[in-house]
Amino acid sequence: MVKNTFIFALLGFGILFSCTSEEKVEDDQFFVKEEVKKEKDVFTQISDSLNENPENVKLWIRQGNLCKDELNFDCALNAGAKAFRIDSTNIEARRLYAWTLINKPKAPVSDIERAKRHYQYILSLQPKDPQTLVELANTFSLTGDFKTAIKYINDALKIDERYRDGYVLKGSIYKTLEKNDLALSSYQTALQIDPEFFIGHLNTGWLLTSIENHKLALEYYENAVNLKPDNLNAIYGVAKSLQDLGDYEAALAQYRKIEKIEPDFYITYFNQAFIKQYYQEELDSATYFYNKALEIHPKYLPAWYQLGETYYSQNRIPDAGRAFAEALRIDPNYAPVKEAAEKLRNK
Repeated sequence: MVKNTFIFALLGFGILFSCTSEEKVEDDQFFVKEEVKKEKDVFTQISDSLNENPENVKLWIRQGNLCKDELNFDCALNAGAKAFRIDSTNIEARRLYAWTLINKPKAPVSDIERAKRHYQYILSLQPKDPQTLVELANTFSLTGDFKTAIKYINDALKIDERYRDGYVLKGSIYKTLEKNDLALSSYQTALQIDPEFFIGHLNTGWLLTSIENHKLALEYYENAVNLKPDNLNAIYGVAKSLQDLGDYEAALAQYRKIEKIEPDFYITYFNQAFIKQYYQEELDSATYFYNKALEIHPKYLPAWYQLGETYYSQNRIPDAGRAFAEALRIDPNYAPVKEAAEKLRNK
């Protein structure tokens, strides 16, 4: 069984990267908190109407799709489940419910299989619908059956060669299979079809970041910022790309912008500290930012390690020892800290 990689395949929900040493950039598995900016008046109107008429399936579907568009998964799941319970014969209710089953975090295989059956039923009624074909393909990709997933995607694209999400999912599959040229081509095709596709620009930026084409990645992140100026994923992509390209002052300016939007985003402080430590040699500032990151995430191991290294460079040996000891308490097998602790003993 392949790990459930495609929970957000059609959404492109992304992973952000942080430095943990001078040479290495590691996947930190840090998901930036999504900004939810609902059309409050519309959402409130729907909610008020549902309070008066809680069995109105069309209203539940409308609310669920609004939540889906805003990536509010709990809300979408609630609405989808209620719509399907009220009228299981309603195709759109079934579709929404199936989508919520596979787009909740850490969806179990049982839910993926349930969603697959729902899509297969819809497909039996609407065999020429590209949306259903691609969403069914996604259920196969989630369980690692990429061959079948690609088949359904190609079937959808034969019906509508400009169906954007077919190329998005195909790109995500190719990325997982480490066929990066094909993944990039698929993402770029999706953007040619829909240049305003925000998640598409992020998908492409994330792919280019993973293959260390930071200059081109920066262009896609900037496109994403132009579409959504306050989106943390997009701004972080710009900031980290600038950092990877060595434009440290510009990167710091972007990190400060993120601080104003989301003060609890600890990677922002970690990356600023890393720049101060290794590239600008401002060690007091580096210790300040590492400690700031640790105030928010006290068990963030790389920050304890780098804080210890910074103290060591300042000849603050007791402070370095305490930082390394804390890192070892979190992970006794963390090799860089074990080496650093040995360095301290031999000083």
